Parts: sequence; C-alpha cells; structure tokens
Amino acid sequence: MKQKREKILLVVGGPGGSGSSTISEMLAKHFSIPRIYAGDLFREKAKEEDFESFEEFLQEISEGGNSLDLEIDNLLLEYSKVGNILIESKIFGALAKVRNIPCTATIWLDCEMEKRIERQISKEGITGIAKIWKRFEIHRRLKKRYRIDKEKYQRLYKIKYDKPSEYYDIVLDTSNLDEVETFNLILKELEDGRYIK
Repeated sequence: MKQKREKILLVVGGPGGSGSSTISEMLAKHFSIPRIYAGDLFREKAKEEDFESFEEFLQEISEGGNSLDLEIDNLLLEYSKVGNILIESKIFGALAKVRNIPCTATIWLDCEMEKRIERQISKEGITGIAKIWKRFEIHRRLKKRYRIDKEKYQRLYKIKYDKPSEYYDIVLDTSNLDEVETFNLILKELEDGRYIK
C-alpha cells in the first residue's frame, strides 16, 4: 500500500527581480500543488481602481492604513490552513514564523540590485538606447517599492523586512544563479534539510 504524502505548505518570497515568481511556478509544478501569488491579488485591485502605476497604488493603500494588506494576508492565512499549496508573498514567510504557522519550508530569494534591474530589462524585452532610461526607471521603482514594503511590514507586523534570515528556513542569493541552478539548489536544501520527506 502506497504511503500517503503529508500535506505541503511552501512559502516563497523575494524582492522584484530575485526570481521568486519563476521559482514558485517551478516548485508548484514539481510538487503538483497550486500556487497562490499575493502580487496578483494586489494587481487585480489596482486594476479595478484604474491605477496606471502599481507603485502609486501601493503608496496610496499604505497611506490609507493598509487594510487591503491585512485582508490579503488573512486570505493567505486561510489558504495555508488547507495545505498542499505554494504561497508566493513578500511577507507571508515572516508572518508564518511570527504567528507560529506550521510550514513545510519558507524560502527567501535575494539578489543584488544590478542583477535585478538586468532581469527586469530582459523580461520586458528592452533593447538599444531605451535601456539607459529604462535602467534608471526600474532602479527608482525597485528602491521605492523596497522602501514602502520595509516601512509597511515594520508598522503592521513589527517584521524586519531587511533581515530575512531571522524568519526564513532557506535564504538564497540568486545573483549568480540561473533559474535551473536556483531550483536545483532549493530542491537539494529541501531534501537535505528534511523539509520534504
């Protein structure tokens, strides 16, 4: 008789350009579990309210007390209770640690700013002289987003956004790794650390 596998709850986070979305998709496919992406939930709301700039939307909800953040984080909490799911979120891994929510493993992907900018440019298919302006724009956008997130998570949850090693089981710098190398390293960490049986 085949032994039933325990329910899996994986949480993946990381700043924009770290590879968290790509790796989340790969892990969800590998373990045959659905992926819930918090960013999609925020973007759907921004679209509903006709915001052209996602950063402007984040700034406005931050100034308004972040009730949407709390609503989405509570929704993710409900998903986490079901199990057999991967949650991609910039904060849920840390929140799980603070609130003692049992996870199979929490993973944080970090990356140097320059590499994150390069990845964003490549993703958007920018070439030629346009890359100069786009590089400046992406750098400004990523810095602003980081600042908003850091302030928000400290205020809402007393979480140190710039100290992921205090909250996550696996913290990996992807600056010099491609997606396959990153994925394989994470699988090895999951197996060696006995997170996955």
